[in-house]
Amino acid sequence: MDLEGLHSFATIAKEKSISKAAQTLHVTQPTLSARIRKLEEGMGVKLLDRGWDGVKLTQEGHYFLYYAIQMVSQFNNASAMLNKADLLKFDRSLAEVTRMDRMVIGVDTGLSGRFVYPLVAELQRIRPDLKCKYVSRSSMLLIDLIEYGVIDIGLFYDVKECRHLQPVHLLDDEWVLLCSEEAYRGVIRKDDDLINVLKHDMFVLFENPIATYVNVWEVLSRLFGSTPDKFQIVDSSDMMLGVVANGQGYTFVPKCYVPELYLEAYPIRMIPFGSMLPALPVYMAYSETAQLDVPIGELQRRLLARYKPGAGHTAASGGLNG
Repeated sequence: MDLEGLHSFATIAKEKSISKAAQTLHVTQPTLSARIRKLEEGMGVKLLDRGWDGVKLTQEGHYFLYYAIQMVSQFNNASAMLNKADLLKFDRSLAEVTRMDRMVIGVDTGLSGRFVYPLVAELQRIRPDLKCKYVSRSSMLLIDLIEYGVIDIGLFYDVKECRHLQPVHLLDDEWVLLCSEEAYRGVIRKDDDLINVLKHDMFVLFENPIATYVNVWEVLSRLFGSTPDKFQIVDSSDMMLGVVANGQGYTFVPKCYVPELYLEAYPIRMIPFGSMLPALPVYMAYSETAQLDVPIGELQRRLLARYKPGAGHTAASGGLNG
């Protein structure tokens, strides 16, 4: 997959015509068609339907368009940041964000609400003068970034094999069911079964569910006799909490996705479901080749002490217990 192919695909989707897109990109139609074929072959899916009335996005193409635009935009933004001629007045900012002597800490997007505070606090105790860059990404991407040396230390869910990392198990997260407080109270008032009520409601599904719901579908089938057929789609934990709080659906998520402060701010009921779903191990890891500026063993011991059973964590400390 190359940038030319992504940009060409996005332009065709915008112009809704290969000929118009070719004019916009200043290339011939055969060249543009070849780029799209190469992109489709590389992905293994058909992105465009071609007909006498023009081109239309396939279902797969419609889904992929968002990511194609995002990738092109991120490339353009990074290119602009590195072009000092365009950003003379931001020289100091550019120097700071591109410097290589900062430790880069990555935390899974869903874990950041629970882990960033204690992680920063322990790093400060160990190295008060340490300069860091903190980023939040998906667990799968974090593992790749650590292996490539982009990130020094990462906290993530056990979603795939870490071949060249030194992982330390911090805790086991559990699955919880989230529904609106109104829906829950309605069940209590009617003396009804929550599962019986929810199976007719919409399921709040993350846009990229592959790494998240592998085990959840099995449980939903056992609970409801089938998987959901009505969905609300979200792309972040914040979006998910807002949708659920407004009674627009229910969902299953790891408990760490729901910081205690959110439970206080949103009318949401959280119901533990750990007995029916396998635990989600949370790891801290660094690359085998990383040259770290902090005693990693001490940092690991401090974090393990915070999250060991009975440690009495609070929402302020980022712990898992209410």
